[in-house]
Amino acid sequence: MKVIKKYLPKAKYPDTPLDWKYLRTKEVLCLIQKLIDGELVNQVNNNCGVSKITNAIAHIRKYIGYENIMNVRIEGLRCDCYELVRTPKTIAKMIELREIISARLREPLKRKGKR
Repeated sequence: MKVIKKYLPKAKYPDTPLDWKYLRTKEVLCLIQKLIDGELVNQVNNNCGVSKITNAIAHIRKYIGYENIMNVRIEGLRCDCYELVRTPKTIAKMIELREIISARLREPLKRKGKR
């Protein structure tokens, strides 16, 4: 596995608010744990159960800071891999996000209308 380059793409919509519907799944918790453990995650290997991880990565970047997740281009893969920048501050933010998401998963679902 040869790394061609690591880069940080330009932020497309930095002013949009964080949307929790992309982060409120068990698969995203698995994705966050893989990033904390130092693994590369990508859409091809699908090693975290999320079929399209780009939406989840975008909203994770909004929470922890855009510059804290790097895109990694690997020779032979058709899409980028994602890697967490390993600093104590980013790891603490990811653990905080993981705790928030797991607390939101434990909340009961709200019904839209009463019957």
